[in-house]
Amino acid sequence: MSQENVEVVRQLFDAFNRQDGNAMCDLWTVDAEWRPAYIGGGLLEGAAFRGHQGVIEFVELQSETWDSVVVEPVEMRDLGEQVLAEVRLRAVGRASGAPVERVTWNVFLLRDGRAATGRVYRRREEALKAVGLAE
Repeated sequence: MSQENVEVVRQLFDAFNRQDGNAMCDLWTVDAEWRPAYIGGGLLEGAAFRGHQGVIEFVELQSETWDSVVVEPVEMRDLGEQVLAEVRLRAVGRASGAPVERVTWNVFLLRDGRAATGRVYRRREEALKAVGLAE
């Protein structure tokens, strides 16, 4: 089942890039929790988006914050019920027009073929620790 989990996460990134909140909701459990990291713009440190309504809110926030935003998985590691993804984010601020490019590490916990939790880490070491692979 774990390789299927990697595919679910890949589909999540694809739906995000299309800004398709409904498609994203199909890939999250109803009690989902998404915790992005602060990367600039309107996302607040420690913000949590819960349930399908939270997923929709997160997608809507993107168009308010960014003129364009794309996430590209660089590498995804199958860890059974978890997927660790190194992600390249490219965005352009809506108000400032400033380009933003960051690499983050996303950790997803999957349950019954859907993402149950997701969290973004700014540092690789933090993500590895979160999945029990601290170096």
